[in-house]
Amino acid sequence: MSMHWREKELLDAMKAGKLTTTEIVNRVHMSKVTALKYLESLKEKNMVGFDEIGPTKIWYLKTEQKAIEKKRKILVVDDDRNVITIIKDSLDSEFEILEAANGKEALGVVFAESPDILVLDIMMPGMDGYKVCEELKGHETTRDIPIIILSAKTNVEDKLRAMELGIDDYLIKPFDPRELKARIKMRLKPVSDN
Repeated sequence: MSMHWREKELLDAMKAGKLTTTEIVNRVHMSKVTALKYLESLKEKNMVGFDEIGPTKIWYLKTEQKAIEKKRKILVVDDDRNVITIIKDSLDSEFEILEAANGKEALGVVFAESPDILVLDIMMPGMDGYKVCEELKGHETTRDIPIIILSAKTNVEDKLRAMELGIDDYLIKPFDPRELKARIKMRLKPVSDN
């Protein structure tokens, strides 16, 4: 994809962060009309985008956005606050952590946020972890989300039941956050850079 030197100049100016059209024009050697023409062509190439605030356009670099979005989302579902805190503290720098305190809340978050993976407790009030698995596996859009069960239930029956529901992994509490992190990485599909 060839780029006009004016486009390069605009992209350089925009490295400073989000800028209005006027601020961009003040930083480059071209008229507003020319700047807008090349900003539009950069927008078509999906290299920049803008938010409109009233009559003002605020421009930003798309590549920057991509880097931020690269953080994979983990939904942690547990009615025990401590568990969520431990997981957040150990994974926060690498992943975006979403949280839910029970099964119903979890389903809401899954459909609203499309997490990349779930870490799911079994014993919760209202709707337990098994029910959440059943719901997710029953929907076209959510059946492929990897699920790691994190539970204090240690007997084989529980593990077998979870496996029958198609979960990907089963970790017993108390757990080591490093092991959880390793298992999450193992289950996550690699990010495709397209």
